[in-house]
Amino acid sequence: MGVALLIRDPHSGAYSRAFFDEIIERELERARRHGVVLSVMSVVLSDWDAFVHAEPASTVDGVVRTIANTLLTNLRLTDFLFRWEDDEFLALLVEADLEACKLKVARLGETFKPWREGKGPTPRPLKVRAGAATLTGDLVFAGVLQIARAAARDTSGEFSAIRV
Repeated sequence: MGVALLIRDPHSGAYSRAFFDEIIERELERARRHGVVLSVMSVVLSDWDAFVHAEPASTVDGVVRTIANTLLTNLRLTDFLFRWEDDEFLALLVEADLEACKLKVARLGETFKPWREGKGPTPRPLKVRAGAATLTGDLVFAGVLQIARAAARDTSGEFSAIRV
């Protein structure tokens, strides 16, 4: 008997990283077959380890759930949200081109801006960064994923992908 696949992350309610592997090939094939654009958005919680060590588990869980809910309200029903790492969420954006990604990242930047000043789910300031990349004909999906994740983690301001 095989191991059951955990579809949802128990802390955030977002899809699990393991479930990503189950659906990505299907979505890539659907995109190729129908000529649909796929994009990836990475959302990273800066200084997450320090936050986790300073706050009680109930606060951490509440913040994780709030972040996931905030992201979900900024996604469409056709998009997928995954808890990628402890400090990162990944969104698979179906039929979202580069311009749509720019708008989504900018909107999230405005949404999370007050959080940096401690006006979010906790009085402690939280910095949330986002980066996105769009699958084009000359890139493989793993490259797009890597670009989006690097853009979200880049603090130099010099990374060429979309970021906030």
